[in-house]
Amino acid sequence: MGLKVTALDGDANAPGLKYADSSFVVDIRDNNKLAAILDEHRPDIILPVPIGRYLISTGAMNDRYGLKGVSYKAADLCTDKYAFHNCLSAAGLRTGTTVLLKAGECEADTASLTFPVVAKPRYGSGSRGVEIFPDAGSLKSDFLSSAPFDEDYILETCISGSEYGVDGIYINGSFKPVLLREKLITPPPYRQCVAYYSVGGPSAFKDKLLNFLQAVGNALGLTDCVMHADIIRTAEDEPFVIELSPRPSGHNLHNLFTPLASGVDEVDAFIRYVLGMPCSFIPEEKAAAMIGYFDMSGKVISVPDEGYLRSKYPLLDYCCNIKAGDGLCGVTDGHSLMGRGYYILKASDRPKLDEYSKALKAEFEVTG
Repeated sequence: MGLKVTALDGDANAPGLKYADSSFVVDIRDNNKLAAILDEHRPDIILPVPIGRYLISTGAMNDRYGLKGVSYKAADLCTDKYAFHNCLSAAGLRTGTTVLLKAGECEADTASLTFPVVAKPRYGSGSRGVEIFPDAGSLKSDFLSSAPFDEDYILETCISGSEYGVDGIYINGSFKPVLLREKLITPPPYRQCVAYYSVGGPSAFKDKLLNFLQAVGNALGLTDCVMHADIIRTAEDEPFVIELSPRPSGHNLHNLFTPLASGVDEVDAFIRYVLGMPCSFIPEEKAAAMIGYFDMSGKVISVPDEGYLRSKYPLLDYCCNIKAGDGLCGVTDGHSLMGRGYYILKASDRPKLDEYSKALKAEFEVTG
């Protein structure tokens, strides 16, 4: 597109730095230091990678240079789970109760909570530190007894239902859905996502979800940004938003799975939109697809040949970092899973995807 890329990261060994035209090692939490660099390399667009709290730095720089993208205020609301709940609750868009346990404090006012309850860090992403407690006794013995913590936590009502992910874009305040993804979740207490399935075709729930995320975006002040959200589909077929992040999704979703499953590369489309170039956000109808992660546990005895797997299964993409001799721990958070790699399958329907996925993982010899 004729663009020059300036990359900023606090880690001198960050792999992306070597791909940019200009690279700077800088603490991205420090807006003054960011501004000192970007005043000399004034951007036309700022693309955040999948990060947590310090998406607010992107918002601050967008505000400084008058760029299309998430604002500081909106980024702050989306990355502060306590403020996020309060904002949407006031707008009538989020049910349940959320209680704050501040860093250094030993007690929280839990009288208003209805169990089961989810405990999670107030800031951060990637399902870090998320646990579910079925009753007041387990919350006290397994969580509150360890207080005080060195960071803020929130305790909130656990809403039951099926979990989904949504990729989309807000363009001039209008929400454009790209892909709905149903999650395959491990049992409590960790409830980690180990696969996503594309959800194609029209449905009444999709219509509700589109209108709901439009209202959520309005309440949060989202005008122009790539986004992804974690959603609960309740037994009443209503959407409940767990979190919404005004940035691309991680876990090899926005860059791999979503384009393969929808035909839309959100980042490419957003760049074109910002630059005034022709672009499309309309997804294509494609075969059912899933991205799975290697959630086995135990010692790895043997790993199948990639060429063999590609010849046997309908793989759209495959990456495996597992080696014979590795010890695979149980999946307790995203970090413990994502470094292992992924596989992307296509098929006629979800049962066929599940059949292929189960058979592919059985090609690995892993002992408990």
